[in-house]
Amino acid sequence: MVYFDGLTSKVRSFGQFRKVIHTGLYSQLVTMEIPVGGDIGNEVHLVDQVLIFTSGEGKAVVAGKEQVRASFASIIGRWHTRNKVLMIYAKQNVKASDVVVVPAGTEHQFYNTSKDQPLELVTVYSPAEHDPRTVHKTKEEGDEEEDAGKDEAPEWSQQSKNTNEKKGLAKEEGGPYENGDDGRHGRKVE
Repeated sequence: MVYFDGLTSKVRSFGQFRKVIHTGLYSQLVTMEIPVGGDIGNEVHLVDQVLIFTSGEGKAVVAGKEQVRASFASIIGRWHTRNKVLMIYAKQNVKASDVVVVPAGTEHQFYNTSKDQPLELVTVYSPAEHDPRTVHKTKEEGDEEEDAGKDEAPEWSQQSKNTNEKKGLAKEEGGPYENGDDGRHGRKVE
């Protein structure tokens, strides 16, 4: 088990644009801090992504649609089946405690709209999207490493469930894992 005390508290200071804090067989946990006036960058991943906003205010643009806040009742009326994926066409600004799910293959962009504080979030990729050792101080540094192929998810994180089970990487009896490290990437969690 890996435990992060108070990770989603309202007052955070992650201090860097992107930092991978855990990479498992089927998911990856990353912190992000988007500076005032900044953005994540228009992107598409081939993995699912869940963004949990912890501090600040922002605007979401998902699948080319600006998202603005909507009530649960208005969202229920907007569910549509498209290519076997349920899509919500709700509009929503984002703030602390909001969650946005971005399905694999969906174009997305998030902007910090606050005039005085960073937009902070914790994001879960499934499977991993980044190198487990990734720490990007700025968006520009992250873009540069991604463009150079230096920020790639490890091969073992992209394998099928059956492959992982056959290799003994996933087993029902679990562990033992020393110091919170599962042994695949040699990084100790402190």
